[in-house]
Amino acid sequence: MRAGTKRLVLCTLLVTVAGSLAGLLLFRKTALLALGEYLVDSEPLEKADLIYVLAGDFFGSRVLLGADLGARGYAPRVVMSGGPYGDQYEGDMAVNFAVEHGYSRSLFCPLRIEAASTIDEARAMGPVFTRMGARRIILVTSNFHSRRVALVFRLFLPGLRFRVEAAPDLKFDPNSWWKTQPGRDLLLSEYKKILGTFLLRFGSIGPHAYNQAMPIPQTGKR
Repeated sequence: MRAGTKRLVLCTLLVTVAGSLAGLLLFRKTALLALGEYLVDSEPLEKADLIYVLAGDFFGSRVLLGADLGARGYAPRVVMSGGPYGDQYEGDMAVNFAVEHGYSRSLFCPLRIEAASTIDEARAMGPVFTRMGARRIILVTSNFHSRRVALVFRLFLPGLRFRVEAAPDLKFDPNSWWKTQPGRDLLLSEYKKILGTFLLRFGSIGPHAYNQAMPIPQTGKR
């Protein structure tokens, strides 16, 4: 084989390998982005009977987003819930946090509930929504939690209409989650819990097994 031909073959091989590596890297990044973006379920907003801010983030972006939606007239009431935290309740603390940021206390309805999981929370809130006459509900939660929240509330409370609004979270960026340990932990936790939600809903596991297998991550957010 002539020297010129060898160089041509070598260059062709190098270009092919480089192109293949570039394609793999591009596919990898596309796949990682898709995994992160799937968890974020934020839908076109419509006016509702009630805004419900899920428990677990009583001093963060969930609370302020729910308060902002209420102040903008998307629903006449904003419900903040949560269980005991020290000598207070998370729902009361969430309302206080919103008021400290300039929102009217009259907009909010604090609710004291205790729930070990998002599924427990949905089940606890079903009768509350009924008592409050709410059929159309905007659910506000953290971005990484929003897909699972949509699934849980629609699977376990099928008679109601839900829309989800996702609040940004400092520990999870859907476009770069793989670069931080909290981001990786949250993504893995959410996919495990989405699977567990379907298994529990359709009878493959029981509630105790679900709660044992799906511990709350270190963020404290369900």
